[in-house]
Amino acid sequence: MKQIQTTQVEVNGRGPFDSYRVPGVVTTAQGDVLVCYEGRSADGSRTLLMRRSVDGGHTFGGRVVLVRPEQGELLHNPMLLAGPDGLVWLFWCQDYTRLFMQMSDDNGRSFGPARELTDTVDGFRSQWPLTLWAIAPGHGLCMRDGTLVVPLWLSRGENAHLPACFACLYSTDRGASWQCSNVVPAGNGVGDPTEASVAEKSDGRLLATMRHEIPGVRRRAFCQGGPERWGIAYLNQTLPDPVCAGALLTLKDGRMAFVNCAYGDEPALERQRQGEPVRWSLDARQNLTVRLSEDDGASWSAGLALEREAGASDLAQSPNGSTLYCFYEQGWTGGNCIFNRALAFARIPLSLLEQ
Repeated sequence: MKQIQTTQVEVNGRGPFDSYRVPGVVTTAQGDVLVCYEGRSADGSRTLLMRRSVDGGHTFGGRVVLVRPEQGELLHNPMLLAGPDGLVWLFWCQDYTRLFMQMSDDNGRSFGPARELTDTVDGFRSQWPLTLWAIAPGHGLCMRDGTLVVPLWLSRGENAHLPACFACLYSTDRGASWQCSNVVPAGNGVGDPTEASVAEKSDGRLLATMRHEIPGVRRRAFCQGGPERWGIAYLNQTLPDPVCAGALLTLKDGRMAFVNCAYGDEPALERQRQGEPVRWSLDARQNLTVRLSEDDGASWSAGLALEREAGASDLAQSPNGSTLYCFYEQGWTGGNCIFNRALAFARIPLSLLEQ
């Protein structure tokens, strides 16, 4: 029987960086696997990194520096978006107030000049008085009709990510121009939706899943529609979630896959009920679980547990469709789930998820 195979791509303290966080993964049109993430230094700076695998994630080449900080810049949230014909788009943020994009036409082996998209994000100001924002961790989406979709969150807080809403940028001309969706604020039992992942349903509409937090609730949030107009957010009461980034992926056979830390964080909820202003437990981000849906995300399988100590995660699929890839934050530092120990890459035979 085929089993899950896991490779540690990065381990904190190895190499020139103190820690590695914010995983994203795509499979290129050529079939290579690209993983991107942040390399964080002790001085607080972050370098945006990428590694490539040409053997389905069994081994990875050396670190490629995508963007290096200059003059105190805070770089964060690298995102890759893979399209047809060798096209790969790279997005990243600076200081929670600027957005940049680069395009590759050779499966991510080289990228063209950076182009700033901050003016486009400013278009959301008519709907939301944003003060800081970021694209979501993970991967962007290329729809079947070629539309590119980049999820992001917008905050009207100061030096904090809340209050916030979910929104998307989308392009119908391969990234030459970008447009703003409507915004999806808190409501309907969902609190301040932020880090999101988007997948395409069988009817061409989109499904988004979002990190969110509201006292007393530890269930996963979703919304449907897009890319121009999204419906209201709602909770899936069957999917526990401890306030952490997860990922959606449309598979080659039309089904969907979903991964998150499937834990309801009951100890934190009990402390909230007692009046404590606690956000989560030190072990909240646990039970990383992958699930399948046969009905466009209306219902999900019981799932396959990958890792107990985990964090943010992302999904991609092998070119032949037989294997699901999961790139995720693995292990905790000092018993605190907010600080991961490594970045790991798992190769999961789809047959295991179908049992």
